[in-house]
Amino acid sequence: MTRTTPPRPYDLLDLFPGLAGYGRPAVRLHPRRGEPAAEDGSIGGPLLWPAEEPWPVCGLEHEDCADEPFAYTLAWRAYLEDRDRREREGDLDWDVERRRADELEARFDSEEDGEGDATAPPLIPLAQLYYRDVPGLPWPERYDLLQLLWCPRDHPDAETPYNPVFQVRWRSSRSVGAVLDDPPRPLVCNGDYVPSPCVLHPEVVTEYPPNEDLPGALADAIGEWTERIGDPAAYDCAISAAPGWKAVGYGGIWGVVDPYPVECDCGERQLPLFTAASGEFDGGTGTWRPVEDAEAGREAADPVKVVIGRGYTLQLYYCPASEDHPNRTAMF
Repeated sequence: MTRTTPPRPYDLLDLFPGLAGYGRPAVRLHPRRGEPAAEDGSIGGPLLWPAEEPWPVCGLEHEDCADEPFAYTLAWRAYLEDRDRREREGDLDWDVERRRADELEARFDSEEDGEGDATAPPLIPLAQLYYRDVPGLPWPERYDLLQLLWCPRDHPDAETPYNPVFQVRWRSSRSVGAVLDDPPRPLVCNGDYVPSPCVLHPEVVTEYPPNEDLPGALADAIGEWTERIGDPAAYDCAISAAPGWKAVGYGGIWGVVDPYPVECDCGERQLPLFTAASGEFDGGTGTWRPVEDAEAGREAADPVKVVIGRGYTLQLYYCPASEDHPNRTAMF
């Protein structure tokens, strides 16, 4: 099923024609719960991973205060989904549910959680993007598949501390050969960083730079306009950047830290590659809710079940000079 972003509530190009030159395509991925295969684009689904290629691990230090057994995270997520189904069907007894939940927690409390394992933990699949579905990904003359993995734990010494850490793989799917069917899983994780498997419904939209990146006169004019209409968030929340999981484009609304240019060590300004979000939209970005989900329940707002910080966004950048240059991250 396609997903369609409603028209923007304000026609800023009519008010500010100069803004048109700063438009940039972004791809809203619109992940929705499903059972993707390795041949599909996905969030949290299986990867088209060569059987002979070692599975990546994380060698960084981890903060363990929010860690829990990875198997418990999956089991608890499955229990909640089954409980929601029973609730929709009118077959729910809360006394029984409390007992089921207590039994599940007790079972994992009694099991070894692997916290004493000193080996580097394997990463988990985060996203698989086929170029046929997601236009605008870099180096299409060499690659047709982008794979993203991350370590689902907090990393106090990472560039964006106390967040998961990405690893990137650029591939030509034709060269993969035999596919790894059963990749290793970590013993423990922060459950907020484990994505539920989702299929994608990509949609290209136009984004515009954050106000602070626009030329002074244009930025001032847009700022004066938001004051005049009494909606100071009109540009940031309804025009410039789409919320949710997406690829390329401009990114997010700076708020956690002051804006800064994301630059590579080579001096090149890095560009947004992928955005992991705490939900698809919220009360402040409801105008981006797809037309097809107008009557949907809460599952449409948060299908992936990933939470970044206190509901933030984690963005991955790439250097346009070379895919071999280190990727950087920022949290909004």
